Amino acid sequence: MKRSFLLLLMLCCVLQAGAREVFNINRDWKFFSNSEVSTDAAVTVNLPHTWNRDALSGKKDYFRGIGNYLKIIDIPEEWRGRRVFLKGYGANAVATIMVNAKLVGEHRGGYTAFAYDITDFLQYGKPNQFWIVVNNAPQLDLLPTAGDANAYGGLFRDVELIVTGPEVISPTDYASEGIYVAQRQVSSELVEADAIVKVSGLRDNVVTAHLTVFTKEMDTLATRDAKVRLNGRATSTVEIPFSLSNPRLWNGPSDPYLYNVGVKILDGDYVTDSVVIQTGFRTVAVDPKRGLLLNGEPFPVRGAIVTQDRATMGPALFPYQVQEDFDLIRGMGVNMVRVMGVPHHPEFYELCDRNGILVWSDFPLMGAVYLTDRDFVNTQAFRDNGKMQATEIIRQQYNHPSVVLWGIFSDLRLRGDNPSDYIVELNSLAKREDPSRPTVAMSNEDGDINFITDLIVWDHFFGWREGLPEDIGIWREQYAANWQNLVSAISWKAGASIFHQEDSLYRPQFQGNWHPERWQTHLHESYLNILKPDSLFWGLFVGNMFDYGAAERQSGEGRGVNDCGVVTFDRKYCKDAYYFFKANWNLQDPFVYIAERRWDRRKQRTQDIRVYSNQQEVELFVNGLSQGVKTGVNGLFLWPAVLLRDGINTIEVRSGDLTDQTTVEILNSTSKSLII
Repeated sequence: MKRSFLLLLMLCCVLQAGAREVFNINRDWKFFSNSEVSTDAAVTVNLPHTWNRDALSGKKDYFRGIGNYLKIIDIPEEWRGRRVFLKGYGANAVATIMVNAKLVGEHRGGYTAFAYDITDFLQYGKPNQFWIVVNNAPQLDLLPTAGDANAYGGLFRDVELIVTGPEVISPTDYASEGIYVAQRQVSSELVEADAIVKVSGLRDNVVTAHLTVFTKEMDTLATRDAKVRLNGRATSTVEIPFSLSNPRLWNGPSDPYLYNVGVKILDGDYVTDSVVIQTGFRTVAVDPKRGLLLNGEPFPVRGAIVTQDRATMGPALFPYQVQEDFDLIRGMGVNMVRVMGVPHHPEFYELCDRNGILVWSDFPLMGAVYLTDRDFVNTQAFRDNGKMQATEIIRQQYNHPSVVLWGIFSDLRLRGDNPSDYIVELNSLAKREDPSRPTVAMSNEDGDINFITDLIVWDHFFGWREGLPEDIGIWREQYAANWQNLVSAISWKAGASIFHQEDSLYRPQFQGNWHPERWQTHLHESYLNILKPDSLFWGLFVGNMFDYGAAERQSGEGRGVNDCGVVTFDRKYCKDAYYFFKANWNLQDPFVYIAERRWDRRKQRTQDIRVYSNQQEVELFVNGLSQGVKTGVNGLFLWPAVLLRDGINTIEVRSGDLTDQTTVEILNSTSKSLII
């Protein structure tokens, strides 16, 4: 490339002793495929970026191969003698990093962060070439190897340069923050914890790690110093104990209080590096009789399964889009999310921390969907990669108080090699890395694998793949009689298109092309009404929160989307089921909503009018005439057999100052309206 891109710096800040500088380098990368003979055909892209627009359009054989990202950065002479690290937050699935044509490293895992020390690869005072080769081709030794979610290729999260002094709180300890706040005792009277700090230098040395714990109001609560003996660039570990009297606990949505924990590394009086993290203190346990306990008190779980891609963007999301997703989740009244299969955008966990939403964080060991899937490949390379990614997930998310469960596997199909011993290995790894959090798995099959993790969540398909929604009641009775020794929760799902509306209500073919919205709503109503008052289960999880890209699926609208979300893939529409859950789970934000509004052309004049609301009473008006006031049952207000007139009818509901309005057209044999 002939053109170089100047990295914008404020040299006065760079030269300040001890200031860790973080520079975002998302802009102006040259992107080209693997078959180019020069960069003349390269296009300029900004990160986040994915090349799989073809997957987003539902192309089954979307491109899975190599993409190249090239960038020239002027590295200041003033950085000589400092440490420089390259950190990326997501590149699916294998990222090979080169600086000035020299190999820095290879990262094998698409959704966890990676970090490398590039100090010795740089040419100071000169332009430097950064080249990241990303490969999303299917590989049987890199998890996940199964599932129907699109395996988008690209650099779809931020890339940064981190500049420090010679002694550093290590960014390369599994690309974590280098500080782990480990709770030893937590109560409303006392917190006792250790700050475990990873430190490395350029030479043998003895430095001081200075710890400060302070509130968000900047009140200092604790300070401690500890000496650290460094052995060159090898990572040294120091544990700094501290305690807090009468702490304010992180208590979910009611009080998600966060503390700041700062660590400075001093070589004499010279500050070589400093990091401040936010964390909260809480206890999490699950009791078979009382359910999930947060700080010793029952926490009824209103859960949803969350995916991260969206139409036109894939996983290449900007923070405002992550915020939009989070607002939809919180608006429905969800207080716990399962992040499905692979880690979400880092901003998502911070939002959960700040707003008190609990997180079940999955490892990427997931079950097969298609005949060609291999969810467990019994090779050492597969096992090692799964354990490496699990370690990355734990260490990168360790300080998030919102993360309360490690998900070991999900929906494994027991065919071929038995994965039980590998599940035991992953479960033991999680316990060794982080004994403070329980482990969980999602299962829809019988077998010994259901007894390895601390908790189990049953993934049910009654009324979608088979049977009727009401069959969950029969299963519940069998569970109560035979399996109460398991500490269980329940998940369920059904697909729906907002464009599929009809008069009949029946179970569609889940692999077919007709997924009427009304059936999804009926299924969710049935499940929640049966399970809502239940004390047998520690949580209920709606699958899914959002539709997601699954290019090999041709069901539903046949556009490569798994349509089991209660919000559409483009986030423009909340399906009726969303408002049903909101009526039951979100009692803080008053609303009324007329259901079945997209079924706006009907044949019969006599119609049931369904409304969702979290209010006590709702009044219905049809063509300006009151049809009476109703009291809701589980968020549903129903006016049966309302007589409408031929043609357009105005439907309006009121509850105090709240209103909602829509129209319904009744078609008869003399109607001239055209159904499209």
